Amino acid sequence: MEAVWYKSYPAQAAKEIDPDKYMSINEVIEESCQKFAGQVAYINMGVSMTYSEVKEKSDAFAHYLIDELDLKKGDVIAIQMPNLLQYPVVLYGAFKAGLIVVNTNPLYTEREVKKVMQDSGAKAIVICENFLSKLENILPETKIEHIITTQIGDFFPLVKRTLTNFVVKKVKKMVPAFKGDYIGLNKAISIGSNSYREFPEVHRDDIALFQYTGGTTGKTKAAMLTHRNLIANMEQMAEWIVAGLGDSRPMSLAPLPIYHVFTLSVNIMGFFKMGMPNLLITNPRDLSSLIADIKTYKPELAIVVNTLLQALLNNEEFQKLDLSYMKFSVAGGMALKKSVKEQWEKMTKSRVIEGYGLTEASPVVSCNPTIGEDVAGSIGIPIPSTEVKITNLDGEEVGFGEEGELCVRGPQVMQGYWNQPEETAQVLSEDGWLRTGDYASIDERGFIRILDRKKDMILVSGFNVYPNEVEDVLLEIDDVADVAAIGQDNERSGQVVKVFIVKKSERLTKEKVIAYAKENLAGYKVPKIVEFIDELPKNNVGKVLRRELR
Repeated sequence: MEAVWYKSYPAQAAKEIDPDKYMSINEVIEESCQKFAGQVAYINMGVSMTYSEVKEKSDAFAHYLIDELDLKKGDVIAIQMPNLLQYPVVLYGAFKAGLIVVNTNPLYTEREVKKVMQDSGAKAIVICENFLSKLENILPETKIEHIITTQIGDFFPLVKRTLTNFVVKKVKKMVPAFKGDYIGLNKAISIGSNSYREFPEVHRDDIALFQYTGGTTGKTKAAMLTHRNLIANMEQMAEWIVAGLGDSRPMSLAPLPIYHVFTLSVNIMGFFKMGMPNLLITNPRDLSSLIADIKTYKPELAIVVNTLLQALLNNEEFQKLDLSYMKFSVAGGMALKKSVKEQWEKMTKSRVIEGYGLTEASPVVSCNPTIGEDVAGSIGIPIPSTEVKITNLDGEEVGFGEEGELCVRGPQVMQGYWNQPEETAQVLSEDGWLRTGDYASIDERGFIRILDRKKDMILVSGFNVYPNEVEDVLLEIDDVADVAAIGQDNERSGQVVKVFIVKKSERLTKEKVIAYAKENLAGYKVPKIVEFIDELPKNNVGKVLRRELR
């Protein structure tokens, strides 16, 4: 397809970026820390951390990983914590040590954590104490040799740190009891600060992340994202964002989790490179605290999802705010509803632009322009150095306005799935085209519309839920004969999981189904609706017809 989208580009945005501008992410981090040394990089719960502090702490942590733990370049380390000041320090430190990072959702159940740890072969983990008890239960079944713990307030000044950690542990009782005695992150950094050995040489084609996803088929697997992949997406988004900001470096609101590749790539990588302070929100569900932070810090830029915008717009305290200082917001992760877009833009007197991405593309593929034409209901146009095409069922390219599968090619596209060559071959062609599994169309100006998000995938508050994962867990219940999961529209979360179950016995109740799901699945994957039916609709080869169920 001819790159018609270029004629819709803002004049300030280049059509191409140089993905080989840096040798590794470490060069980007070093450059930014020198360039913006005394400026604020991150704020969390009223505490700020400058670029120079980020460098100092991440250097020390990298030395600890190398000198004390004897971890080698290419070893795997997991991070499991919410948005805290500790997260970017640990992430950057791991990159400097030449390690591969696995971002792990703190909401994962023991079963889910075990699957990721076993598949990745992680040797070390940095984990918030709140989630440590789950890890301990599956530890013997993993290759983890080193556990480094942190508490919510560890990077706060002494008095606030002591008080915060006491309240979290003793008053709110948010830390389930654990058995082991592990080294704390602050101690590890203190030990590492006494080392001055050189870091290993990291190259752009080295793997930086094993980012877990269900992909287009729903089977859990890790997208292998190299330093070059992430640098490319960093440069692409910087080119796009700067077109709307010019030379200003406004504070950005980061309420979405860092373990999600959207926030990691845009906020923690891209905005850090650009010298923009990031306001990290630990618990975005606590709207009162989130609104208090917005009132205090007045972020001019926000990276959001539709459900968060909707929740804020419905909040009476939020409705009282004057947000006319905002420059713009970027929405991704799930479809942005037209009514929500209109209300947000009316309140902030600035635009909220919708973008699109997927883990396998580091993740950003397209976005509406930050200035110029913004098409409601569209996921925008391909960002610099990105090609797209629409193909039919035979893999042939179709024309403008025709429907088919969205395919993407660019320097941000993954190398493949870790240890899964067959899965890789299903989605990645030899000449670099990634089949997204999303059905879309492109108009003559290059604007893309998503018609059906991965057919069967369920999107709960921006998180992918794959029906077969839910079904596999529920089929373990003795009284379940057959099960199928679908997404049902929901005003609050976009969709919720609904399951249709064929019972073996009348003993089975909806309550038992949901209770079992809660034990074995992260909260957002747990079915909110259970319906019992006599038989699932299937085609002539036995495949469940989810479309009929929908």
